[in-house]
Amino acid sequence: MAATNERDAELEEAYRLVSDTLAGAVRETLETPGPDPARFAVRRLTAVDRDLPPDATPPGWSLAFLVLADWFDAARTALSDRDDGAECALGWIEAELGRRYAARARYTITPLTDPESARETSHYVDALGDDFLASMTWTVAALVAEFPGSEPTEVWPRVRADAARSAG
Repeated sequence: MAATNERDAELEEAYRLVSDTLAGAVRETLETPGPDPARFAVRRLTAVDRDLPPDATPPGWSLAFLVLADWFDAARTALSDRDDGAECALGWIEAELGRRYAARARYTITPLTDPESARETSHYVDALGDDFLASMTWTVAALVAEFPGSEPTEVWPRVRADAARSAG
């Protein structure tokens, strides 16, 4: 039992550290729009994956994806009364980062609009490479910009996801 509690605590700490890194990338993207804060964060988080055998599950990538998926779920729930949330986010990405980045984000935005089809997003992991997770981060930044929370620098999808994790 103690080993399980210790392991759970370590996983929770890793989740928090990844979440902190991604939230920082979201804030930097909002302050100085561009693709690089998210790309840099993804490179930092996935650096631990480089030395793994090809058939191993990459822990950095997997945990970053889990965090972003939780944030997408929280955002989808919060914006459930809006039909235009995803399109507003893509519009912000195109206006602030460029058309190329909005096109990449279009491949990863499905969980915001159609959770039943979210699994299809995994087909684009190899094609987008590091920009797969970066595009999810750009989308969170866009959601924060387009649908601000109570605090201007609050990454509200993270706040909501953290609240849901604590309640569950």
